[in-house]
Amino acid sequence: MMTLPLRTLVAGLGVALCAFAMPAVAQSTGIVTGVVRDDANAPITGATVVVSGTAFGTQAKADGSYRLVLSAGDYTLVARLIGYTSAVKTVRVATGATVTVDFTLSKSAAQLSAVAVTGSRRQERSVVEAPVPVDVITAEDIKQTGRTETAQILQMLVPSLNFPRSSIAGGVDGQRPFTLRGMGPDQVLVLINGKRRHAGAVIAANNSVGRGSAGIDLNAIPASSIDRIEVLRDGAAAQYGSDAIAGVVNVILKQNAPATFSTTFGQVNSSYDKTSYSDGGVTQADGSWSRGFRDRGFLNVSGEYRDRGLTNRATPDLRPLYFNDDSVARVNPALLPQARNNSWYGDAALREGGLMLNSGYSTASGITLYAFGGGTVRESQAFGFPRRPSERTVVRALYPNGFLPEIWGTSLDLSLTGGAKGQAKGWQWDLSSSFGGNNFRFDVKNSVNPTLGVNSPTEFYAGMLRSTQSTTNIDLSRAVNISAFATPVNVAVGAEFRSDNYRILQGDSTSYIDGGVRVLDGPERGQLTVPGSQLFYGFRPVDERNVGRTSFAGYVDLEGNPTKRLTVGLAARGENFSDFGSAVIGKATGRFAIGRGVAVRGAYNTGFRAPSLGQANYSATASNVLIVGGVPTTNEVYTVPVDLPVAKALGANPLEAEKSTNTSAGITWSPVRNFSTTVDYFNIEVVNRIVLSENFVGAGVRAIIEPFGLRGDVRPRYFTNAVDTRTRGVDVVLRYVRQLENDASLSTTFGYNHNRTSLLRVAAPPPQLAALNQQLYGRVERSRLTEAQPRNLARINVQYSKPSWSLNVQQAYFGGWWTRPDLALAPTVARASSDQYFTGRWITDASVTRRLDKSFSLSLGVDNLFDVYPDRISASNPENTGATRLFSPFSPFGANGRFLFARLVFTP
Repeated sequence: MMTLPLRTLVAGLGVALCAFAMPAVAQSTGIVTGVVRDDANAPITGATVVVSGTAFGTQAKADGSYRLVLSAGDYTLVARLIGYTSAVKTVRVATGATVTVDFTLSKSAAQLSAVAVTGSRRQERSVVEAPVPVDVITAEDIKQTGRTETAQILQMLVPSLNFPRSSIAGGVDGQRPFTLRGMGPDQVLVLINGKRRHAGAVIAANNSVGRGSAGIDLNAIPASSIDRIEVLRDGAAAQYGSDAIAGVVNVILKQNAPATFSTTFGQVNSSYDKTSYSDGGVTQADGSWSRGFRDRGFLNVSGEYRDRGLTNRATPDLRPLYFNDDSVARVNPALLPQARNNSWYGDAALREGGLMLNSGYSTASGITLYAFGGGTVRESQAFGFPRRPSERTVVRALYPNGFLPEIWGTSLDLSLTGGAKGQAKGWQWDLSSSFGGNNFRFDVKNSVNPTLGVNSPTEFYAGMLRSTQSTTNIDLSRAVNISAFATPVNVAVGAEFRSDNYRILQGDSTSYIDGGVRVLDGPERGQLTVPGSQLFYGFRPVDERNVGRTSFAGYVDLEGNPTKRLTVGLAARGENFSDFGSAVIGKATGRFAIGRGVAVRGAYNTGFRAPSLGQANYSATASNVLIVGGVPTTNEVYTVPVDLPVAKALGANPLEAEKSTNTSAGITWSPVRNFSTTVDYFNIEVVNRIVLSENFVGAGVRAIIEPFGLRGDVRPRYFTNAVDTRTRGVDVVLRYVRQLENDASLSTTFGYNHNRTSLLRVAAPPPQLAALNQQLYGRVERSRLTEAQPRNLARINVQYSKPSWSLNVQQAYFGGWWTRPDLALAPTVARASSDQYFTGRWITDASVTRRLDKSFSLSLGVDNLFDVYPDRISASNPENTGATRLFSPFSPFGANGRFLFARLVFTP
């Protein structure tokens, strides 16, 4: 718990900053206005004009005009837009006066001229001048890819970002997380317009990358609303708070962008092993519209609707399905082919619609009011493992040929941020408050609760998860002249108050009760069966949780140039959580320009991440198919919160916060305007990393848990600080652009990421489990954490552009990964016949865009042009589940094959 002095310091800082900001209303102001044009004197829409050294600025309207209300004083203004060189001008603002400042921007390489605000509170600057690595993905980049989901788009453009395509992973199939630099989904922070984004409600508790975490649902942010995305590939917990261990993804929304409406149609057109596939159809409509208000404000409304069909790459189940000539089970032999094909592996079906608003208004007193937010509703349909007719969980009177249970997820995601920013006594201030939340409802269909017998429903409401977050921030910054420095030092201070809540709501009683009915027929007649809706058991009354926490934070961030060539930065942050104590963390950055376009840079920072409320409180029972002794086995798995008596009886300890250090060093080289190279090394160490334990099994475990009302073959597990990890790697980015004749250009970008996670410590099992020869964190989970994501990722993007058409070709390399699925093997086993290495693959995407007239353009393209699939699961790998599953659930590019698409864009 936080001591009184630190709490008082943080709260006092927030009050003082708020009080300091209020006098801004009475400040004397003037107006700066003008037009941003290109070399041909044509207005440039969407250019940003900012006050150097601050995040204060505006965006040019459709006619290139802009307007800023500033306090009286001297300023340096910077105008910029991706694809153009930046322009800088100084201006003096007098009280009540209007001054005109026009800018002319020259065309340049889009990525080479990219500037970013993430990672520094000093000012916008080019990515090669930043002391830490930053990628900038523009709206133009987004339009060039055939991907329709925000996370997939980022994965194809940022090699250090991974978006695994899980299948048969419960709620994760409908709310997939992403990772950065090989770390966990909950170790990267997402911002929108620089403000913290809330996490999703779904805990990844099954066979997927990121098991044991809840990430941010990037796909809840419509791609049509995005002006650019800045990906900071460096730890930034001291600057932005918990979760920024691997880095930060900052989504910048559109402001005065031109209206654009588009529709996309796509379809899988693929074949594998003499089987043709034509599924996974996508229909999408999206649009973005902006309006200005009296030269003082703007409103942007963006939205999208997407309907994505199922894909299925399962094969017929050749395992024995029925009893040996048992007439009770073989009720209808004519349906045997249907039972043989009763499996699924692929992408879930999705239907979703989202809306995002972004607005701002500058008052006559110089205060800018802003608000942004939106909502997304998504319905997903996925499946579990088939229940064969001979299994005890099948009520054969209802399903004589078995059944394939379905999990339907309904995700509702809402967010709203409002705030004001301005100037007071030389300080730029920003006061904001945000609220966001995610609900995920579970419905199970085509299933049964076998303990209810023939009276069991076949559809169940299984409950809901809810995660909410509210945040209030006050941020101030100003440039301070220090005689020893070549340029003014930027000083930023701020405070944050955050409140989080996590809820588990129970399902219908039929989804979890034990109705007392035993197996009705067959060789196991009269034996106990499993209670609960098959595939996903409903949340029980004992699972219900409604927990919250508050946190306070205060930070100081300094950055300046002791010499013209040297940039240094220091940041410190104090954080306190009402349930997990406090910490002070820091960050130091530096960049030295050697000359001839060469510079070296580096950073060191520490981090502190409290366990999420989901990790501390998630309680659920699930029916999992796990590999035990090389045999796929159905298990009843119970995730136990560590504060329950049964968890303590199994040796669980209260969760502790993760602590991290992140060290990076790099070199940048930009000898000419049209070429740049950055190479960055990183080393991330996490102590007390939070993971989900093994499933504990056996007569000894049952003897411990039965006094707590857990009967039958229930396999408990819990969250634990079981490991320390180190992730090392390197990022390489090369960009080259050449201007050609007839206003054509050729742009080439190469990106490469190598990362390797190793275990520095694995906790021994507590005495209660050691006495039963149980592993706390065994071979399967160790492999998932260190080997389930590709260690090598690369992207090569080549774009040829002319005024009337463009061609884009992208090569993406996804490195290999391991799966070691057998739970019965000890960690000391180096290699087993069930282990499998999946080799890397190159995926080629290509698209051509033709401008039909001033308003319409048409794009035709193909993702995965050469119809590449991952390695097939080997016969010795029991994850093939009786040869029904062809591909690994960890495939980073999925297993759908070639995808064709067409996109029509209308710009009024």
